[in-house]
Amino acid sequence: MSRDERVIWSISYSGGVCAEITDRDTFLAVYKFLRQALLDVSVEYPFRGPHLFEQAGMIYRNEVEGALDRFHGVETIARQDGVPLYAVRYSGGLLR
Repeated sequence: MSRDERVIWSISYSGGVCAEITDRDTFLAVYKFLRQALLDVSVEYPFRGPHLFEQAGMIYRNEVEGALDRFHGVETIARQDGVPLYAVRYSGGLLR
């Protein structure tokens, strides 16, 4: 995020689709689902997606701590039967 052409806020993250997933269709389905979850973000907690989002046989979870000035969290996607598909750790906040 920037203001007056200066970057004032940043987020970094690492992770992604589980290494065991090698099927292209599954890989693409996970990221399609992730895009839908990220569209459901709340104004109060604009850190990635909502706390919980379910659709198309998948469950997105986002556990975040902190506030806009300094935060960190983990987001995961699993099949409804609990099989993990995706995991990302993230952190960010205001730049000083």
